[in-house]
Amino acid sequence: MTGKRRFVVGPERTDMEEIRESPDIAVVGGGICGLTTALALERRGFEPAVFEAASEYRPVGAGILLQTNALLVFDRLGIADRLRDAGVPLDGSAICAPSGNVLKRFDLRFERERFGHGFVSIHRADLLRILLDELDAEVRTGKRCTEVTDPERPIVRFADGTRVRPDVLVGADGIDSAVREFVAPDVEPRSMEGIVYRAIAEAELPERYRTRGVEVWGEGTYTGGAPLGPDRFYWFGTAPERLESDPSDPREPAATLRERFGEFPDPVPGVVGSLDPDAIFVTDLDDVPELERWHRGSVVLAGDAAHAMLPFGGQGAAQGVEDALALAHAIDTHGELSSAFRAYETDRKPRADRIRDESHRLGTVGTIESALGTRARNVAVGLLPDALFRRFRQRRASQTTLPESPVSGSGSGG
Repeated sequence: MTGKRRFVVGPERTDMEEIRESPDIAVVGGGICGLTTALALERRGFEPAVFEAASEYRPVGAGILLQTNALLVFDRLGIADRLRDAGVPLDGSAICAPSGNVLKRFDLRFERERFGHGFVSIHRADLLRILLDELDAEVRTGKRCTEVTDPERPIVRFADGTRVRPDVLVGADGIDSAVREFVAPDVEPRSMEGIVYRAIAEAELPERYRTRGVEVWGEGTYTGGAPLGPDRFYWFGTAPERLESDPSDPREPAATLRERFGEFPDPVPGVVGSLDPDAIFVTDLDDVPELERWHRGSVVLAGDAAHAMLPFGGQGAAQGVEDALALAHAIDTHGELSSAFRAYETDRKPRADRIRDESHRLGTVGTIESALGTRARNVAVGLLPDALFRRFRQRRASQTTLPESPVSGSGSGG
């Protein structure tokens, strides 16, 4: 970006407007949403700084399924090809009953043919590595935000005693966001009864599962995953309660998981049987209720900070990725922050809130605990026409929030 720009924080600050080549933008949170936001801002010519709570980026974590809408955004940012090459493009998926009966099959080549991108399963660490590699922005680790003050020229305080005072603050610091407390005070995550387990399993997969995802809808449990290669599988599973009987024994969860899922259809038993007990991540099933607003003064929220959702729709990260591109576009095309943030919120909030609610409903249906309810649900899913699911998937992809004007460096192709 060349030349000088006038960037006004708000009409109430007209006498304090600054003339600078680009605003001083701080992104709090260096996860998928935060790094994608920084990259989208860079593609627009801005120079953001990222502040991440973790002390370092480590090659650990679980997997993620990048659906078509996320890849359409990454295509605009010029990195869709890199992500596809680092992950596994999926040809299909299925929902099964614990008996092995297939309730519904999905041909995921449909999205690839219709939109240029299908579904890609990738290790989160690989995704973060690519985002970090593409960024020129400074990413400062060990910066856990503890407080934000002053809506017009925010002061961000970190746990290590340091602070920054940017012109623009983007809160992408996750479901337990400290920035959200400033924008929407006293909003706490809400919990669904249950626990979700995630892990990367090192297991040689049968050929037919090397490009296919799977879900198994059981009685009070919802499990499945997708391949990350011929001998790696991203696995997840829910349970109504923590499964370990002895929390002091780190190997207990893996043993109990093998017992719980050992009779499920392939490839679940083999995958669960190969889990490393030290590599299993356990989290509560939480989301964030609808916020009244996503911005206040010069502070704006994105990703899980604004609309954390349950994992059942596989859209949590994707919606944060859509936020990133929309927010960078709004800041770039509006000369005044309040107008930019209103436009961003108008574009993104209805869609993200709707998908969060869909994920919550799907979680309620997917984790039914009664035997009768489980059987009724599975019969109903099996009777639903394939065309209905295809229309839903087409709508999800076609309504991706993509600004009309492409960013520089876009077009990695499909």
